[in-house]
Amino acid sequence: MVLSIDFRVRYAETDQMGVVHHSVYYVWFEQLRTEYFRNIGFPYGQLEEKGIFFPVVESRCVYKEGARYDGEVRVTGWFREPEGIRVRIDYLVEQEGRVLVKGYTLHARTDAGGKPRRIPPEILKKIREEAAPVTEGPHLE
Repeated sequence: MVLSIDFRVRYAETDQMGVVHHSVYYVWFEQLRTEYFRNIGFPYGQLEEKGIFFPVVESRCVYKEGARYDGEVRVTGWFREPEGIRVRIDYLVEQEGRVLVKGYTLHARTDAGGKPRRIPPEILKKIREEAAPVTEGPHLE
């Protein structure tokens, strides 16, 4: 499943020139990731209540162009096939049809104490069902 969210760039996300600060893209990635888990039936808040966490263990963001204040942006994400306890989500940020940013976050399943744990079978099954082939979406190593 591919998921996209659309919204307008807020003033607080920009610098004096009206360009989005580089750190904001990771906030947008998190926003999409939260919606992704909700859409597959596992709202992140409920996972945490059960002691299931997916902290970021690696991330990458390649900036091509900065998003501008008050412009509409689209953030699109793709789940990738899980590897062991790790789940990767790739992201693409666009504004007015232009690709601005490509990135990914890699997450490891842990318990509340930060110890690695297996992904529960029902979550693993759903992520596998929703995983996009690597030929889809942005290509980053």
